[in-house]
Amino acid sequence: MRADEFLPLDIRSVNVRQFDCGKSAINTYLRRYAAKNMGLNLNRTFVLPDPDTQTHSRHRIAAYYTLAHQTIAREDVPVHDRLPRYPVPVILLAQLAVDLNFHGRGLGAKTLIHALRHAYRISSSPNGIPSAGVALDVLDQDALKFYSHFDFFAPLIDKPMKLFVPMKSLETIQATRT
Repeated sequence: MRADEFLPLDIRSVNVRQFDCGKSAINTYLRRYAAKNMGLNLNRTFVLPDPDTQTHSRHRIAAYYTLAHQTIAREDVPVHDRLPRYPVPVILLAQLAVDLNFHGRGLGAKTLIHALRHAYRISSSPNGIPSAGVALDVLDQDALKFYSHFDFFAPLIDKPMKLFVPMKSLETIQATRT
C-alpha cells in the first residue's frame, strides 16, 4: 500500500470507527452508511489509509471522499453553456473529510483534487457516465471557507451552500500534478 493511494472502502482493511474529522455527521456517515450504500450501488467511498498506523490488521483512515450521481435543474447551474432545458447529470461529491490527526498536512486539498480528478475520469472515459460537472453540498461555514480557496467553484443560483464546477474546468486539474 502506497502512502498516497486512495482505495475503495473495504471495512475489513480500514478502521472506520477510529475516524474522527470533528464533524459528527461526517463521522457517522463513514461509520454507519458508507459501506452499506456502496453495497446498494448508491455511491462509492474512497479512503486514504495511513500505512503507518495499523490495529488488529486494519489501518487508520487519514481521509476519505464519496462520489455519487445526481441531477440538478438547469436553471440552478451557474454556467448554462449549451445545456438542455431539463435536469442535467452531475457527479456529486457527497462527502469529503480528513481525520483530525492528519490536519495541517495538506490532505484536504489533496483529497479534493483526487476526488475531482476521479470524477473527471468517470465522466470523460468512453465507458464512463458523462456529467455536466461536479456538485457538492457544503456542510457548514468551515467547509465553505475551505472550498473558497479553490477558485473554480461557483455557487448554484440562489443556493450559496451548494457549489458547482463544470467538467470542462476540470480538464486543467486532470493535467496538473499536486
